[in-house]
Amino acid sequence: MCGITGAINLENHKEIASNALNKILYRGIDNKKIHSENNFTFAHCLHSIVGNKPQPLIKGNFIFGSNCEIYNWKELKEKYNLNSENDAELLFDLLIKKLNKPEELNSILKEVSGVFAFFLHNKKENYTILARDLLGEKPLWFYNKDSLIFASERKAIASKEIEPEELNPRKILLFNHKTNKLTFLHQDFFKIEPEKLNKENLKRLIKSSILQRVPNKHLGILFSGGLDSTLLAHILTNNNIPFTAYMTVSETKTKEIENAEKIAKELNFKLKLVKTNKEQIIKELPKIVNLIETADPVKVEVATTLYFSLQAAQKDNIKVIFSGVGADDIFGGYKRMHQSQNITLDSLSNLRRIYERDLYRDDVLSMAHNIELRLPYLDKKLVQACLNTPDEHKVSETPKKLMRELSRELGLSKELSQLKRNAAQYSSGIGKVISKIVKEKGQYKAEYFSNILKRKNIKLGALFSSGKDSVYALHIQHRLNYEVSCLITIDSQNKDSFMFHTPTIELAETQAECLDIPIILQKTKGEEEKELTDLEVALTRAKEKYQIQGIITGAIFSNYQRTRIEEICDKLNLKCYSPLWHMDQETEMKNLIQKDYKFIMTKVAAEGLDKSFLNKIVTQTELDKLVKLNKKLHINVAGEGGEFETLVLDAPLFKSKLKIEESEIIEEKDGSATLIIKKISKQE
Repeated sequence: MCGITGAINLENHKEIASNALNKILYRGIDNKKIHSENNFTFAHCLHSIVGNKPQPLIKGNFIFGSNCEIYNWKELKEKYNLNSENDAELLFDLLIKKLNKPEELNSILKEVSGVFAFFLHNKKENYTILARDLLGEKPLWFYNKDSLIFASERKAIASKEIEPEELNPRKILLFNHKTNKLTFLHQDFFKIEPEKLNKENLKRLIKSSILQRVPNKHLGILFSGGLDSTLLAHILTNNNIPFTAYMTVSETKTKEIENAEKIAKELNFKLKLVKTNKEQIIKELPKIVNLIETADPVKVEVATTLYFSLQAAQKDNIKVIFSGVGADDIFGGYKRMHQSQNITLDSLSNLRRIYERDLYRDDVLSMAHNIELRLPYLDKKLVQACLNTPDEHKVSETPKKLMRELSRELGLSKELSQLKRNAAQYSSGIGKVISKIVKEKGQYKAEYFSNILKRKNIKLGALFSSGKDSVYALHIQHRLNYEVSCLITIDSQNKDSFMFHTPTIELAETQAECLDIPIILQKTKGEEEKELTDLEVALTRAKEKYQIQGIITGAIFSNYQRTRIEEICDKLNLKCYSPLWHMDQETEMKNLIQKDYKFIMTKVAAEGLDKSFLNKIVTQTELDKLVKLNKKLHINVAGEGGEFETLVLDAPLFKSKLKIEESEIIEEKDGSATLIIKKISKQE
């Protein structure tokens, strides 16, 4: 792909854009161009796959630059009788032809099959548009303060004074050069419209999404020894398309490595096992961490696995490489998804977050090696078809049941269609090596990586309810080196709110003092759906006051809560983290006890629970009782079904702890009971 950047309404706009381009020149070594006028500069570096035409492109009143791969560009060229020489020019010509006003962009982009990030400047109307593909395969970051700076990567424009935001893929940014006003237009996301299972259509879409991404260049596959990459290899070999598969391996032999060798032999393709060791990993980790710009341990471990494969592919002059990313998300490949009440909603949530979770990391790593990454399983039509397939065809003790059936019908042997594997960092053995490296340093992984990065990850706000889940979720993200800049608490007048925890919510402000984190309090009447408007107001306040770029939720199983929060985050260009999602409830409770959380039950409302559970620190004794009640009466061990509510009195991040000085227990006729806290104090 390519790199784009620009600076508008700054005195030194040319210098800023030029410096930004130089920081990401590895994204395109085939050509570069800088275009400046009175108050703006746009710049571009080209990674040539289709043609070698330099950008920015200029036609009439329009200036355009893109990082794109449009797979149906020839069809669109014929449909609209355009003279475009390549896919980037086609996208430009299509926008010029059809875009009368910015609000029409959403409908135009729906016709485009491919991935993109682009800027479009209209000199006559004096505005610039930034947009990217719906799932966010191609990255785009921006900074706005009486001006606009943007680039393909964060590092290109970040500084002590500038903290860029990543453009949410569902948002189209519109910047007015005259007023410096920034507004966002919406790009429609996938809709779930259940229909009958159509295996023939799914098989056709899998094949077409793979084959349309095959370049007229040297091709590679990031291979894992699992089903996703094996199916890619199978379809390519069946269509006589040459490629080389790359798999990073440590000195430790794993089952997946043995499987990979067997698969390559059976399907008859070239497999390169890229061997690495502890010393090489230690040497390259600083480069890897600074490339992906995060100290998140999972991201770093996966990145390390990809890095060495991409390094080998670069030496072989590979220009395009395939990855199986996305298959787990659309076919229900994560074990936790099968604990869900709705796998499809889980898929939709994963797809909303995939740009932050996987895609930026993978794009930056591949481009740093002058290789374009292509992801066939994230084809829009295939994604939509999978979302429309009813859950009954996805639910199974074996993850990706439907994908396995389709693979078998596509000609993959029964043995290969049943392949299972661990995550890439484990199947390669890289995770184990990194664990040894960090252990020798006597540090946690996030601590070790953050010392390399020399800064915190992005600023987050934590949705905070005073209960165990929100405090624990905050704790996890803090341990992963995210900066928790504020707490956000919704105080609902409706004690039976569909969205928000209400018992002891009045103590959230006191807990914020114990945590030494500022808090935003927002009242709501708690009317169903209308209360979401108040949540949006609170998140907007938090973003404006504390410059947060995402939020943390303590959601474990409630799709009702999580999907609504994610939709609001999309609207506000915020990322959403739910670190407890589908965590085993007994495991969560054990973790809290082992990490020395001091929390009590403040309300019980389930058979088997009574007032004796209230106002006492939950220990292993109480947990054992809850586990027995779960086996006998099927209550939720962590109270996820509303069986009980909690209040945290002390936790690892608390600077001071709480002590209940005066309280009262009120029993109800239905057997429920509530702890009323009348007086509470802080203790150092």
